[in-house]
Amino acid sequence: MRTESIKFSVPGEPVPQPRQRYRKVGNFVQNYTPSKHPVNDYKKAIQLSVSNVFNGKPSEEPFLLEVVFIFPRPEAKCWKTKPMPRYLHQANKDIDNILKAVMDALNKIVWKDDKQVCKVSAIKWRAAGGEEPRTEITIKPIHVG
Repeated sequence: MRTESIKFSVPGEPVPQPRQRYRKVGNFVQNYTPSKHPVNDYKKAIQLSVSNVFNGKPSEEPFLLEVVFIFPRPEAKCWKTKPMPRYLHQANKDIDNILKAVMDALNKIVWKDDKQVCKVSAIKWRAAGGEEPRTEITIKPIHVG
């Protein structure tokens, strides 16, 4: 049973998982994500970042996932003299689709399958002035009983 938390940061702008595309192969229908979609690079960055802090085997226990998504600040919100604190990001990029990319990227690395994530806390921010976009991830095992 794992007792420690895993905490790491993924540099770069968070990317949502796109809707699956479909194609007919013989008598079967196959779903896929286009190989050139930016979500593939985002998932690789997540996997590289987690490998810097975790090198164990995938677990079968339940997990709590906490994620902070920090998106780039729009140029229209950059000022030279006014303060530029973080603010909540309510525009495009649904939080559930970004979470899906994170959870899928961690399959077979931290957990065997993302169905083991039993509790999630996530928030989307626009970066403060001078702050770089990134994803901050904390994974905690849930101990029952």
